[in-house]
Amino acid sequence: MKRLFILTAAVATFSVMYSCKSKNKEAASDTGTTQEPAKKEEAAPATTAPANEPKTYTVTFSPDTVLLGKDKEAFVKIKNAKAVALQSPDGKDEGIQLTFDLDVTNKNKIGGHNFFFNTGNFRMALDNNQNITQDDGNASGVDPESTKELTGIKYKIPAGAKPKALNLFHDETRASVGVELK
Repeated sequence: MKRLFILTAAVATFSVMYSCKSKNKEAASDTGTTQEPAKKEEAAPATTAPANEPKTYTVTFSPDTVLLGKDKEAFVKIKNAKAVALQSPDGKDEGIQLTFDLDVTNKNKIGGHNFFFNTGNFRMALDNNQNITQDDGNASGVDPESTKELTGIKYKIPAGAKPKALNLFHDETRASVGVELK
């Protein structure tokens, strides 16, 4: 019974495959020439952004590395910076969301002190002379001679303003980094 079922299934599969062959291939083999199957038109990528695509900015930090701490033990590198214009469904400008990541390296030698690095102490200086705090950030302890990545640091810049500088604070020291949107 089992063999009969398998044999029937095999015959049915073969007949379905044979009946689904393209008629163009059979006609081409009869005439002795081969034809390439018709190529489907590929959708060309759109050269313009869709109407609902948010405006993005290229963010440049200058310089992108700083030393912080009383003993210059915290080496900070800013990376993966991006900015997106925020708009309401009606198209009203609601500001800019600026995000970036940090690599924080503890320059202390093994056996030295670890430190706690908190991005909540940073301030973004705007071109309208306001200073804002982060919308979302990160904090971590950094062991001697090691690097921690702090990701997802976000600032929501109000409508009509542009960032001018990022002020980084750690261990009663401060470093200012220029910010430019293009």
